[in-house]
Amino acid sequence: MPRGKLLDGLTLGSYRRRRHMHRRLRELDRWYAAEAAGGSGGSRREGARRVLVGVATLAISVPASLTMLHQQGIDVDLHGLTRRIGIGPASAEEEPGPYRFMRRQPGGAEPVAYDPCRPIHVVRNLDVAPPGSSDVLDAALEEVSKATGMTFVDDGATDELPRDGRPTRDPARYGAGWSPVLVAWTTPEQDPGLAGRVVGLGGSTSVADTLTERRQYVTGTVSLDAPALDRIMRRPGHGPLLARAIVMHEVAHVLGLSHVRDRGELMYDGNVGRLTFGPGDRRGLALLGRAACTG
Repeated sequence: MPRGKLLDGLTLGSYRRRRHMHRRLRELDRWYAAEAAGGSGGSRREGARRVLVGVATLAISVPASLTMLHQQGIDVDLHGLTRRIGIGPASAEEEPGPYRFMRRQPGGAEPVAYDPCRPIHVVRNLDVAPPGSSDVLDAALEEVSKATGMTFVDDGATDELPRDGRPTRDPARYGAGWSPVLVAWTTPEQDPGLAGRVVGLGGSTSVADTLTERRQYVTGTVSLDAPALDRIMRRPGHGPLLARAIVMHEVAHVLGLSHVRDRGELMYDGNVGRLTFGPGDRRGLALLGRAACTG
């Protein structure tokens, strides 16, 4: 059952909520008439009735409004309104194709991954980004979400730039919790890793559980060469799709995929014009999306 309909069902459903409210209001009307016939206290009773009517209206309208916002990709939490990007579930099947993980759990075959039961928060630095870059990022995150089943949350703009030793927590900038994944359009002068023919870089930082030694990614960074991507996006035909594929490649690095030697996969170490994930890419991303939830 879709999440919105499930929530609606759990809150009595829109029709039943209206019927329930009308029944309660009729009971209040009968109570009010009986009390009014008894004499004094009319103004106090009228005030109490108005309060009860207001509470009943809120009890019906608030769940309905939250359901509508959720269906539009907007959630309400302690930080206010947040925009979700991608809702899954993973679309990958048991397809053949090569994939490699950036890191595996100690002594096992499982990959190190993000907690798939929690949304991945993302901030973006668009200070030198070419026009349309934010749309390209959203489209890339949608494709990764389809392949993994994971959800991304847009935490808005930041002035942070990629740097070595980026802290996993930055309370002064982002408040409590892990630092969000940073996606930044920059230049080879600001990020020497983008020198030469490198258009993007991506990776994540993991932490280990002190008892089990099991590792989990908690934050990451994507660094994009803004001038190079501007030239790519201006190419006639598939320019924006090629830019999206480059961002998809780097976001897949952030989630835990490494390079492969098959030119039929988007995770091939080199831009050969592929615009979508290959079967091995999708299989590897689906496995990352099925990692254990840590709570």
